[in-house]
Amino acid sequence: MEEKYGTIKQIIAEILQHMGIEAEIENRFLEETVIFNLRTPDSGMLIGQYGANLAAFQYLARLLAFRRLGESVRFVVDVEDYKKTREEFLRELARQAADRVRETRQSLLLKPMSAYERRMVHAEIGNMPDVMSESAGIDPERRVLIKLKI
Repeated sequence: MEEKYGTIKQIIAEILQHMGIEAEIENRFLEETVIFNLRTPDSGMLIGQYGANLAAFQYLARLLAFRRLGESVRFVVDVEDYKKTREEFLRELARQAADRVRETRQSLLLKPMSAYERRMVHAEIGNMPDVMSESAGIDPERRVLIKLKI
């Protein structure tokens, strides 16, 4: 497995080189997933608006890894811990939204989010016994609706 992760790290480095971006590539394990975190002064460009560039970068890295390895390997590309920070923000957003739904007794529709971000909110709401969540709308305007359980 280490050899596969070495190949993925090399692929990430090659993409960065083609983009003309210098970055330090760190990796850590979270359960069965390896996270490649990029440290670079060009983090804003790599992340993009709401992580759009980062999502595209990760898609490209996964595609190239699949072609080179001949199999799908689970990994995540992050930049300056953006995804980790975003996950913490989304969990807190979900808790605050649930509190508001409890107080007002009215459903709450959050702003549009990517599928990944919606999953984070659903996971946090799923831990709560008195509220529930569901996705509503059509991408890219798909949102999370939080409401009281009946």
